Amino acid sequence: HNFETAIKKYREYKNTLTPDVMAQQGKMIDKYIYECQSGIELMSNPVRVLINNVGSVINTKYPEYSAIINADESMMIFTSRRNNTTGGKRDPGDQKFFEDIYISYRQKGEWQTPIQPEKPLNRNTTDATVGLSADGQKLLIYIGNEGGGDIFECEQKGNQWSKPHKLNKNVNTKYHESSASLTPDGKKLYFVSDKPGGFGGHDIYVAERGSNNEFLPATILPSTINTQYDEEGVFMHADGKTLYFSSRGHNSMGGYDIFKTVYENGIWSTPENIGYPINTADDDVFFSLSANRRS
Repeated sequence: HNFETAIKKYREYKNTLTPDVMAQQGKMIDKYIYECQSGIELMSNPVRVLINNVGSVINTKYPEYSAIINADESMMIFTSRRNNTTGGKRDPGDQKFFEDIYISYRQKGEWQTPIQPEKPLNRNTTDATVGLSADGQKLLIYIGNEGGGDIFECEQKGNQWSKPHKLNKNVNTKYHESSASLTPDGKKLYFVSDKPGGFGGHDIYVAERGSNNEFLPATILPSTINTQYDEEGVFMHADGKTLYFSSRGHNSMGGYDIFKTVYENGIWSTPENIGYPINTADDDVFFSLSANRRS
């Protein structure tokens, strides 16, 4: 967050570049400077928010992320890369343990020791949380594969989750589908993909569920929301019109920032940076919000 110093250093570096190198790096340096300027503005007007660490029952020395909660906030499902991952294998790319899904229940206001479901939710590969239906009965998960990864849907039947059902080709492709969120009525799916034809990198799409319960061909959200940079971590609020997502574009203060946009009268509003200290100069991704907007 040393933004003023960073701006100075970026400009000094930019002045040393030859025309050829400037053609390659100049645009990105200007973006970094703009991020620093955004950071100065956002930190000068912090939002009123209390950030609490949920504690060592949930958090460990390993990564925990992509937490989602049901409507009454009695259940939290999240992703972690712990040494007890199913199968005990590591990702050959970063040598961290593969992702697994964990579930914690709240009792008397306290989160309980997470349960690590076995098959069919967790397998000997990457299994990660993506989204949860409003009634908590349908869970969207990400399963990695050689092509990148796809979105699957599971249904809760009693105390068990069904075998993951791969969403159809109108959602999943041979490219990377990484994040998804259902509308409260379950009739639309907002999801992220880096398939060709977008604005650049990963973009946000929406698909409607047809009469046969399968999703119809998806449409890309407009350039109001998608940028030439990556969008990620999409989340539709329980009101059915407020969409939260992370982006490297817009007025990010560094890396991914979390934004919100509202769909009214057939138009998406200009995305709003939800502010510091929720957003930082680091990557801020996989935002979810309770139905009452308090947590």
